[in-house]
Amino acid sequence: MVRIPSNKVTPAIRSLFHTDEMQASRCFAVLDGVVSKGKIIVDTPVDPKWAIVQEAVDNSIFLGGSFDTQTFLEVFAALRREGDVLVGMMASDPRIRYLPDDPDYDGLTLEFYDRPVSEGLEPYLRRLPADCMIHRLDRNLIMQTEWGPKDVEFYGGSEAWEKICFGYCLMQGDEILCEATVGPPALGLYEPGVFTRKEHRGKGYATMVAARLIQEIEAMGGRTYWNCAKQNIASIAVARKLGYRTEKEYRCMFWGKTD
Repeated sequence: MVRIPSNKVTPAIRSLFHTDEMQASRCFAVLDGVVSKGKIIVDTPVDPKWAIVQEAVDNSIFLGGSFDTQTFLEVFAALRREGDVLVGMMASDPRIRYLPDDPDYDGLTLEFYDRPVSEGLEPYLRRLPADCMIHRLDRNLIMQTEWGPKDVEFYGGSEAWEKICFGYCLMQGDEILCEATVGPPALGLYEPGVFTRKEHRGKGYATMVAARLIQEIEAMGGRTYWNCAKQNIASIAVARKLGYRTEKEYRCMFWGKTD
């Protein structure tokens, strides 16, 4: 097996992966060099029969091509020696048979697609509390958010973050109550991430800020999808309020790093 950078990905390697996989945009963001972090492993760069991509946010892996079980387990074990491994697949996916049967977590995740473009957002943007405003995040504000510092580090610094990422936050005076951000798109899809401070949850703020973010994305010609654990009732409610019409449920399995 060989590890290759994204600039060595050939059409033959890329064709091993499918755009209708769960969180496929994360896979293709690595394959297409949209993000600089991630791992691409192939049996051989010439006439490949299989490949594995691992994205670097949640360490999810994506399988392309046909494997024999022993080869897959060897690659899987190597990845676990380097860090955590997450796998998301439809429960009916026959490739589940490749996976070890001892995950540290085994649960269900929902993915939401097919939001009607430029529809249904304005009502939420009109509900802002009188003493609050939505602000576009810049390189200073992003460092005051909950997830911002890690995102800035991931993308290589404030300047790099500001070039390829964007987001909004709901503020009350100088306090950030809620934030919504996206990284660069892949396959034409953006994946919003939303966080509301604990003391301000249950007030509809996440829907307001996500609506503003999605409004800008759609005005640019982009599309979005939403992803959350099935037990995250609040996030599911936001997705449905925002109008996503297609929901897919899949199995999410996690294995921690081995010593």
